Amino acid sequence: MRLEELMNQYSDRLSETDFYIWDYVEKHKKQCENMTIEQLAAKCNVSRTTILRFTKKLSLKGFGEFKVHLKMENDDGKQQVSKAVQVCMSYEAMMQDMIQQDFREIIEAIYQAERVFVYGTGMVQRTVAKEMKRLFYHGRKNFFDFNGGDEFKAILKELNGRDLLIIISVSGERPSMLDFVKRAKIKNVPVISMTERLKNPLAELSDYKLYISTTLVEQKLSHVAYKSMTSYFMLIEMLILRYLEYLEGKEGI
Repeated sequence: MRLEELMNQYSDRLSETDFYIWDYVEKHKKQCENMTIEQLAAKCNVSRTTILRFTKKLSLKGFGEFKVHLKMENDDGKQQVSKAVQVCMSYEAMMQDMIQQDFREIIEAIYQAERVFVYGTGMVQRTVAKEMKRLFYHGRKNFFDFNGGDEFKAILKELNGRDLLIIISVSGERPSMLDFVKRAKIKNVPVISMTERLKNPLAELSDYKLYISTTLVEQKLSHVAYKSMTSYFMLIEMLILRYLEYLEGKEGI
């Protein structure tokens, strides 16, 4: 969906300042494509937080995704952007958003937890959980990954409020997983969710919410269609890097 269409769709949630920002962007699309969030804020005489709020009111995940839309719209009429370029642009957008994101509360929750349990709802998500376990070993933090099913009952018996639960999902809607999380919440276990969609049942149950962008790759001639899930791995690597930085400040290692 084009930015103009998003403006129309979500116009009821936009303020006068938001429309002022859009007016500037619409008149300077090519220049804005290469601006940082601070540069655009200065041009519009608003704070970077105001710009970030504006992009999220359009149901975008942040300024990086906003710039991807600008880039694609600016390229319209010149040449068709290939799927490979679109996927790379989505990665670039997510990296920009992650750089701007404050992970401190999540990092502190991981640091303070006596035990961290991590669960992925699907094949790729379970691989992400195992990779997260491997990465955090370097931060001297042991993660326990599990596969669901009968393990849900066994782990529920062990969980307490000093533990931390990390759930990795796409839709955040799997019934068995949601039931497990609800039971864990009854035991006052804090939950971190990693999901794709901004509004989903898992995110609503969670104390800390992390969002990723997946890119649908479709090639009609070869009848190929799949979701690129690389963003999950980018996110967990950002988490371990932020965690190691936190340790350096906390413990002077």
